Amino acid sequence: MKFITLIKYYLFHKRIFLLLSISVFCFSLSDAQNYQFPDVYSEKILLNPAFSGLSGFTEINLNYSVNFYNDLYSASYNKYFENIHSGIGFIAQNNRLGKGSLNNLSFSGIYSYKLKLNYKSIINTAIEIGYIEKSVNSEKLIFSNQINPLTQIINPNVSEYFNKTYRTYQFSFGTSYISNKYRMGFSIHNIDKLFFNNEDIIKPKFTAHFGKIFSVNLFENKNKLLITPEIIWLSQDNFHQLIYAVHGIYNIFLTRFFLKQNLKFNIFESGITFGLNYIKFRLTYTYNISFTKYISMPFSSNQITLRYNFGKQKKINIKNTIYCSNF
Repeated sequence: MKFITLIKYYLFHKRIFLLLSISVFCFSLSDAQNYQFPDVYSEKILLNPAFSGLSGFTEINLNYSVNFYNDLYSASYNKYFENIHSGIGFIAQNNRLGKGSLNNLSFSGIYSYKLKLNYKSIINTAIEIGYIEKSVNSEKLIFSNQINPLTQIINPNVSEYFNKTYRTYQFSFGTSYISNKYRMGFSIHNIDKLFFNNEDIIKPKFTAHFGKIFSVNLFENKNKLLITPEIIWLSQDNFHQLIYAVHGIYNIFLTRFFLKQNLKFNIFESGITFGLNYIKFRLTYTYNISFTKYISMPFSSNQITLRYNFGKQKKINIKNTIYCSNF
């Protein structure tokens, strides 16, 4: 009987060690980066604030992503003012890790200015000001004194209570170049952390992206197939990631393929997005799967995105049309 109890004790602690390893791995990733969705273009102003104010419509965008360790929500608003060549954007984001054990809330406002170089290309530049709040809910954490190693029962938390909240502001900058053949840009999030408060837990994030746009006329009709292969580089503190993406839009159908490589943690991810893309309405679903040497089984993420465009888009000549709002 004693031998069986020891075996149960060993297996129990082995499972606890695995769960703690997964948790440390996930929280390490979370600490190393601004939170992003599996489909990085589903909330494009998170990738680069200079993607704000590009559409001829007013946009409202809703996102929800879930996997085994966190839930991520966002809502954004974008509007462009033609008479002053400027756009504004607002975004709210909430990330709940460990079923609410760690909570990360942020709000941001964006101002962008569009410079038209010629009838085929533009430069959009934006600044962003945001508020960030990170908090810990101790009531949803499990401490070692709650675990009974013999019965494997987790007792209620009656002694460990604390609430810790971290608040800060952030400033970001981004610029993008978009034409009928290319789109590229770069951004610096938390740029104020480069100059002030070097001990801050939030570090500057650098993003660069480059894509080539191919337009294919299928079946000799007015609906063209737009294909955009793209490379995205993300870097923040010890987090460095390369993303290889291919975007495709034809008629009302949209699809994207992603291959992501995390150079620091040896993590590889692949994802696919597909959905419907109407003039005033877009609904997409994203499935993302991750592989790492730290966990024997891959883990996946699911995401739903809803975008609604309202207002009337300004009618312009075909030669003035720039591919910028369909991603």
